[in-house]
Amino acid sequence: MSTLLAQLLRESDASTLWIADENAKPLLTQDFSFAGTMLSNRWDLVQAAQLCGVTAVFSDFELTQAGNHFSQILYPVSKEKAAVHYVINSAPKVLQENGELLLLGSKNSGIKTYAQKTAQYLGTPKSLQKHGAEYLSRSRLAVGAPLGAPLDDSDYRSLRPVMALGDLYSKPGQFGWNKVDVGSALLAAHFADHLGPSPFTAVDLGCGYGYLSCQLAKIATQARILATDNNAAALIACEKNFMESNIPGEVVPGDAGSQIASGSADLVLCNPPFHQGFQVEGDLTGHFLSQAARILRPQGTALFVVNEFIPLGKKAETLFGKVEPLEKARGFCLYRLTR
Repeated sequence: MSTLLAQLLRESDASTLWIADENAKPLLTQDFSFAGTMLSNRWDLVQAAQLCGVTAVFSDFELTQAGNHFSQILYPVSKEKAAVHYVINSAPKVLQENGELLLLGSKNSGIKTYAQKTAQYLGTPKSLQKHGAEYLSRSRLAVGAPLGAPLDDSDYRSLRPVMALGDLYSKPGQFGWNKVDVGSALLAAHFADHLGPSPFTAVDLGCGYGYLSCQLAKIATQARILATDNNAAALIACEKNFMESNIPGEVVPGDAGSQIASGSADLVLCNPPFHQGFQVEGDLTGHFLSQAARILRPQGTALFVVNEFIPLGKKAETLFGKVEPLEKARGFCLYRLTR
């Protein structure tokens, strides 16, 4: 948990916009309070904040959805550079005159470079302070000062067909947005061997832009597919691909399938994340496994692919009746799990 962020949140008022990333989760306990507005691209954080009585908005970093005329923006920088550049470019749209953009980050987050770029864009002197292992950049929106050239945000808002994905639509702001993940490709190659009789219901846990769903739909035309993700950018891209490919089903926001009904799926597909921002987080696999076990019908099947260093077999033993390793290749392991 960021001590500096916690302090800044305590000191802030109702005119503060807090852009929250996954590292905010430990803050959102029952006794947490924040007077301003939180915006996050993570569905679970928005739900947790709302339970604490905080005004919170689920959005793919579209700051204007949270309002405007903020006196300050607090932003622990995201892992993806395009998202950080987009937020910096968008800040003047919602800040009051003389409002401040505060960027927080550790040394390996790129905070020093972001501080320099923000100062150039807003036309203010660079201000970077060290607080223990963290850095804080403060940049004020000067009255009447012209903005510099916008930072390169890879056209963040734009959905686009990506040739490397077989012309599936994608955008920055999600893991592997412009390439097919090796593990997902390995998983998709095994679909035909493990499908039950049609029609059936499949759930794509952590769907991203919808690669697994779209690959499944090609060979299981009668399947109803529910795709779910925690990330706003992923949901936007996946919805577009469902529409373009006429996939029968639905794209649902949720935390590892938290909004999917228990016992509703015959098949679960999952390439679970193992990073939380800049950190490797092994417990995420266990979270996705427990949700998959809850979602599956009796005799249902889950196909999981994980990095080879994650002991999925051991984690799955208490949740599934049968755990079968199917293939190990290119640093990944594929498993078939049966209720």
